[in-house]
Amino acid sequence: MILCAWVLLEPWKLEAVEPSLIFHVAPDGDDSQPGSPERPFRTLEAARDAIRRTKQSTGRLPGSVVIAIHPGEHRREQTFVLSAQDSGTADRPVIYRAVGGRVTLTGGIRIPSFQFVQGAGVQERLPASVSTHVVVCDLVKLGITNVPRLELGGFGSGRGFRTYPILELFFNDRPMPMACWPNEGFARTGPVTGPRTRTAWDGRPGSAEGRFQLEGDRLTRWTRESDLWLYGYWFWDWADSYEKVERLNVKDHTIELAEPWHRYGYREGQPYRAVHVLAELDEPGEWYLDRQRLRLFFWPPGDLQAAKTELSLLASPLVMLDGVSHVQFEGISWECGAGDGAVLIGGESVRFEGCRWRNLGGQGVEIRGGRRHEIVSCDFEDLGRGGIRLSGGERQRLERGSHRVENCRFARLSRIDRTYTPGTWVEGVGHLIRHNLFHDLASSALRVDGNDHLVELNEACRVVLESDDQGAVDMWGDPTYRGNVFRFNYWHHIGPDEKLASIGHRMRAGIRLDDAICGVWVYGNVFQSCGPRRSHFGAVQIHGGRDNRIEANLFVDTPAAVSFTPWGSTRWLTYASNAWATAALERDLYLKQYPELIRMWEGADANAVRSNVTVRCPKLLLRAPEAVFAESNTEHPNDPAFRPGSEGRLRWDAADARRLGVDHIPFDRIGLFEDRWRVRKGSEWRHRALEP
Repeated sequence: MILCAWVLLEPWKLEAVEPSLIFHVAPDGDDSQPGSPERPFRTLEAARDAIRRTKQSTGRLPGSVVIAIHPGEHRREQTFVLSAQDSGTADRPVIYRAVGGRVTLTGGIRIPSFQFVQGAGVQERLPASVSTHVVVCDLVKLGITNVPRLELGGFGSGRGFRTYPILELFFNDRPMPMACWPNEGFARTGPVTGPRTRTAWDGRPGSAEGRFQLEGDRLTRWTRESDLWLYGYWFWDWADSYEKVERLNVKDHTIELAEPWHRYGYREGQPYRAVHVLAELDEPGEWYLDRQRLRLFFWPPGDLQAAKTELSLLASPLVMLDGVSHVQFEGISWECGAGDGAVLIGGESVRFEGCRWRNLGGQGVEIRGGRRHEIVSCDFEDLGRGGIRLSGGERQRLERGSHRVENCRFARLSRIDRTYTPGTWVEGVGHLIRHNLFHDLASSALRVDGNDHLVELNEACRVVLESDDQGAVDMWGDPTYRGNVFRFNYWHHIGPDEKLASIGHRMRAGIRLDDAICGVWVYGNVFQSCGPRRSHFGAVQIHGGRDNRIEANLFVDTPAAVSFTPWGSTRWLTYASNAWATAALERDLYLKQYPELIRMWEGADANAVRSNVTVRCPKLLLRAPEAVFAESNTEHPNDPAFRPGSEGRLRWDAADARRLGVDHIPFDRIGLFEDRWRVRKGSEWRHRALEP
């Protein structure tokens, strides 16, 4: 076995800071008060401004400052904004801390009551069997006179791939689906009626224009829908988008979509569904918003009187930090926003500890640049897009950003934009992603772009649940991305159950190195049940790259350990030379840091597969070209070791690990760990600050 020269770091230590100055904020406070325990402020802005006045009067902070946020719901009608003047220092940080119980900063509003639907105009549009179940709320009577318009995107959208704020309904803290058709799975596009000028490698023609047919009487039911959208994978099973319906031609059974059209075009037989359709409100939990009259229709899935029903409203982020340094947020739940949770621009050493982002229409946290920001022991749940997107460092000079994501849990993400919205998207240079748990994600666990990132001791399962041609880890497109390390992670049960898969299910991997990704070290990982039985991918999939090392990993119950899509010299040299020329990198610095770049033009598809162990895997290598160097790999096709337990997770046995030569893998240290925020109860993880 190859020995790893690096030493495992100790888990991040979280210690409470004793403050020199405290201001208090409570939902029933008053901003005219001094912010004392007995007379707290009502808003975070009042506490922020009190700190500013302290700085102005003394020239500096007297020491660390704590804003003690009292339990309850703190409604946000606008973004909480911090700028450089609100920074602390390394020895005098500013800390926004939840105290005394659960603290929620919400961008939504409670809906106190509904009425049963009345009036033939609405009832005749609803399915006849459900009209007695549907209730309505007049939002104007709640003081809501303006809501975000319905505009959606997706990875392939002609409108662009970004967060589009969207009003949503939540029932007992769970997101409710917009009324849709079909309720489960997808319909399939009929014949495309636009000019079929687009073709792809599989030979099926397509059109750049959004027009296709739908047989049957469905269009007749939709003729009175004024804000109808379709969601689908219109050309490829990895590129989704929402398309607004421009016109329905009932006579010709044709749907015409509004421009701008999907970037990749449209083909017959592709999966799609209709969303935001009052005529399809036919199941408990579904809802629809008449934006002209501001009337919300809902089929409640339970007792309304006993439930908490909320509507997300705030379209801007809940918190924005621009140029801020040495500020911390502890134990806060950020919820019910129509857009993103937190945006950090620049700055240094901002830390979120023990927080939660859930029930947002966008992503949880976005970090744009800066250095040494940390997200530790946080939860990301039920988000419309991904959990964290972070960038930092300078690729031209390989200057490190050194952001850290540690001991975080990511669950049920990508509710709205379902592709390329991973648990964590990493860009730049030199970030650390470790000890996290990713599960039940429509998209990937990780997208990794850039150089010198370390991804270690993470667990990912039940991810990439919908789209195809993806990995639990996705890297793509640039042979100058070098120095990235994936070690001691556990990737298992990638993709949906084969019986439940609603679209293509042949191309899902644990780690996917797509389109010329090079210089990656995959060491000491455990791959289990990565992909279906007739998979086109291995647990590790390499598409055209070189100089990758797949070493000392364990593969269990996976159709193939490592698969390849060879490019050959001509395609490789053309692509690699173009990438190098357009990257504007300091060539001498890169050659010093990555000496193998000197050999980049010597040939294609040269990768190393060494010292790996497979257990009950039909194939070690799939479509391996001659340039692959494989040595010291051992295969155990019928070995009983590492059988899954009742929940499907591997039952690790130290004796079997020694016998098979994989005892270098610290399996019991992979995933979340206990700290002052997290505690384990049996097989479940609980959050001390966020749960009752």
